[in-house]
Amino acid sequence: MGLFDRIRVLFKANSPQEDHPLQVLSAFIESSSEKLRELTVSVNRSESEWLLQKRKMDLHLVNSAMYRDKADQEAKVGNADMAKHWLVQAHSQESYLAKLEPEVERLQQSTDQMKETLAQIENKLQTAKELRQQFMLRINAADSQVQMNTALNEILSSSALDRVREETFLAEAKAELMQSRPK
Repeated sequence: MGLFDRIRVLFKANSPQEDHPLQVLSAFIESSSEKLRELTVSVNRSESEWLLQKRKMDLHLVNSAMYRDKADQEAKVGNADMAKHWLVQAHSQESYLAKLEPEVERLQQSTDQMKETLAQIENKLQTAKELRQQFMLRINAADSQVQMNTALNEILSSSALDRVREETFLAEAKAELMQSRPK
């Protein structure tokens, strides 16, 4: 097989124009369904990570408030060292919280964007399924029309055949009549 033949076969094998539209739609639906499943897993993973980091952030916020309360209590009783200790603890919680906040916001934006993409793929998949259903209905209607036309043609051709037979019979009868008449 020559190089050009191989290239031609390769292009024919990869050419979706030669495929039946129903096969193309079905392949698209299958591919999109798989991508949808993969993206759903990714969205769930991202959302889980976002919620986990958000809970950590909430925990550090609660801890910071608790340490500040303890510092206030120690300051009220005159224990400056313990008040300072609790304020340092509160500050470290707030510092960690400040570092964690942009990451949580980034995760939330990423999750929201992935959810939006997921919704778009779901819409395209639903549209493709509807198109496939409409196409199947049109194929069935066309098949019914073809069958009806075939049956009608058979009926018409049989009645035409009957007319030809009658005309032939009449022509033969006339010919015999002409032959039987005396000259």
